[in-house]
Amino acid sequence: MDTLELKAEPRDVIGRHVKALRRQGYVPVILYGRDVESIPLKVEARALTKVLEVAGTHRLISLKVGDNRSTMTLARDIQRDNVKRLYLHVDFFAVKMDEKVTAQVPIVLIGEAPAVKELGGVLTQGLDQLEIECLPGDLIDSIEIGVGGLKEFNDSISVSDLQIPSNITVLSDPESMVAKIEAPRLVEAEEELEGAAGASAEPEVITAAREEE
Repeated sequence: MDTLELKAEPRDVIGRHVKALRRQGYVPVILYGRDVESIPLKVEARALTKVLEVAGTHRLISLKVGDNRSTMTLARDIQRDNVKRLYLHVDFFAVKMDEKVTAQVPIVLIGEAPAVKELGGVLTQGLDQLEIECLPGDLIDSIEIGVGGLKEFNDSISVSDLQIPSNITVLSDPESMVAKIEAPRLVEAEEELEGAAGASAEPEVITAAREEE
């Protein structure tokens, strides 16, 4: 997996004054780690958006501050405006390549379930991310799950059914449902309930697992 690169600059603007940075096209960020004193930085907003849309919180990012040596990091707490979808603040955790880290890796369902094609069932996805632990160099882009074995209503795939590389430890609950075939009426009822609940106007915060920090 290729390492993504991102350039940052030192900043002395903190607190409420960071709004001025955002107007200038920058996003305030923090670099921190076990052996790294927390450093306030700023990153060009367009470059940050381009990198985070690919990296999320599970891909290594080589963060270069000025002329200093690059630091291998993972994006941790990511704050975004819930309306404009602009990044507001990001924490970058400096990793050690010989120490394990935790990450949330996207789950991607692939193929077509026979129960959908032949019975008119609806495929629902329970987990969209899997929490894992491994060395930084062993992190993966995603976990692909084939659904070709789902042939009847209520057929399902749980975390315990997944085939994961031996160098990766799964931390998610083994009994958690990843995918399931639902009867059409049940799915329609659930969608109506979700629609009635409404959407939150609060800012979105994406927080990765941080036990190792």
